[in-house]
Amino acid sequence: MGEEGTEGTVHLLCLAASSGVPLFCRSSRGGAPARQQLPFSVIGSLNGVHMFGQNLEVQLSSARTEDTTVVWKSFHDSITLIVLSSEEGTSELRLERLLQMVFGAMVLLVGLEELTNIRNVERLKKELRASYRLIDSFLGDSELIGDLTQCVDCVVPPEGSLLQEALSGFAEAAGTAFGSLVVSGRVVAATESWWRLGTPEAVLLPWLVGSLPPQAARDYPVYLPHGSPTVPHRLLTLTLLPGLELCLLCGPRPPLSQLDPQLLDRWWQPVLDPLRACVPLGSRALPAGFPLHTDILGLLLLHLELKRCLFTVEPSGVQEPSPEHRRRLLRSFYTLVTATHFPPGEGELPSHHSAAAEEETGSVNKQWRAVRLLGPVWGPLVSSALPVLPPEPGSAEDKVEGAAQRTQVPRACYLVSGPEEPGTGWRLVAVQAGPRRLLLLLSAQSPTHALRGLATHTLQALSPLL
Repeated sequence: MGEEGTEGTVHLLCLAASSGVPLFCRSSRGGAPARQQLPFSVIGSLNGVHMFGQNLEVQLSSARTEDTTVVWKSFHDSITLIVLSSEEGTSELRLERLLQMVFGAMVLLVGLEELTNIRNVERLKKELRASYRLIDSFLGDSELIGDLTQCVDCVVPPEGSLLQEALSGFAEAAGTAFGSLVVSGRVVAATESWWRLGTPEAVLLPWLVGSLPPQAARDYPVYLPHGSPTVPHRLLTLTLLPGLELCLLCGPRPPLSQLDPQLLDRWWQPVLDPLRACVPLGSRALPAGFPLHTDILGLLLLHLELKRCLFTVEPSGVQEPSPEHRRRLLRSFYTLVTATHFPPGEGELPSHHSAAAEEETGSVNKQWRAVRLLGPVWGPLVSSALPVLPPEPGSAEDKVEGAAQRTQVPRACYLVSGPEEPGTGWRLVAVQAGPRRLLLLLSAQSPTHALRGLATHTLQALSPLL
């Protein structure tokens, strides 16, 4: 399995669709921002071939060369985004979602009106500079995964009910229904109205807060790409502890000066210890002492209906592989299982992608699949201990009831990455039950015959948290 983020370059191009004028170009190399720019002739050729296809009523969405993947996407017939990636194992799914996040970031900080009615290109270029820091964080090796999963990165505080009560009370006192606590770009707690924010702003707002340099307080104008793309709101942030910020989304009121120290002390001083316990949760996501199997090197838990996720590569003190390597493995595995093994749900890959991947692998077992990878080459998919049972004869009602029961059976797949020798190679396993999907990265010592049981048990233990 290729590992996204290994040495390679990503170029992101933004152009005005009607004129082809470049608005910006951002690049990263090896997960870090880079100054390398593409020649104008290359930019013109990439945009030209896309426009040529449009003139023939052909939609060019992606292309591959020997070492580079290119994805094009137009938004509102006004903005064209192009991304080129030479990172090993980069998937089209990842690049498509990257472009969606980039355009969402542009709307968040500039507004849809400026992007769809381009009156002055040079002015728009200057305004888009405000989005560079956020966009660069998508291109880099982030500790978050919401850009790929389109779910909000969360953490589980040890005393969540106390924090939730304080947050709701403070938000009401401040005169807004939208409030959250954010640590390192992850949501610790949020009001009910905040959780109802649509995609992509629910993912973008905490990501934006995590990408900005530390400040005691901010009054930041933002647009909501889904809920209010043309009318700005105010994002107020207050640093309660280093790395832990209180965020409020509001209209013209309240003024930032109204959130005085007395109001803060009234609501947050009594829960100072629970707040301090949240600061180290940024990288771990789970409270200290939460029981996890020692073979687990990383996990990603998604709630596909609530659009929330828990992501950590530091559940234990094991040193190898590095956290960066673990994140790359789990991100690559997520794109694989999303495109191939699990039926697409709301916000997932379109059905024709899944069908094409299914046909390519030639597998028909949708409940349990096993893949062994030898080096960078895919091995065949083979069915294992959960065969698909033929339908029982009976009435239509019985068949509907039986189908409903079968949908509750956990679906799972696993992959072994690395050499074929026993006891080597990282184990990656995914299991889904209802709206929850769990992906685990396990050590080479974990036996393959125990993966399903370990994953199912871990999913049951984590389910109350999300």
